[in-house]
Amino acid sequence: MNKKSINTHAISNELAGGASLFFSKPVIPSPVSELPNVIEPEPENKKDTSSAADGNHDVMKSSSDEVNYRKWKDIIENTETHNSSLRLSNEENYAAEDLINELKRNLKIKSSLNEIVRLGLLHIIHDFNQNRESSLIYKVKKS
Repeated sequence: MNKKSINTHAISNELAGGASLFFSKPVIPSPVSELPNVIEPEPENKKDTSSAADGNHDVMKSSSDEVNYRKWKDIIENTETHNSSLRLSNEENYAAEDLINELKRNLKIKSSLNEIVRLGLLHIIHDFNQNRESSLIYKVKKS
């Protein structure tokens, strides 16, 4: 009787390479300090931003002078992504749907919940990197 032998080395290499649908290597997120190369686009035009540096940052004021919108658009539309879940209340979901529909119907801009959420995340990270203890996320979490 001739028994077949299983090539366990080949199977182990295949699984270690991420070829399996069931077993994958965990993704280790980068610390926030390592993200600016990806998230911090160069400013479109360099203006004096000393008000943010002196602690008088208004979180409701747009930081439009500090952001290259085209680069952020490329990031949210053309970047490889990984699956994630997002928990939204009904009100948040309805508001996001209203925003998407308003952009589409009245302004002829195609968008998605994923793009809106990623843009918001880019903005929060940018704000934190620029303003640390004056940032929106810091103020909300410390309140």
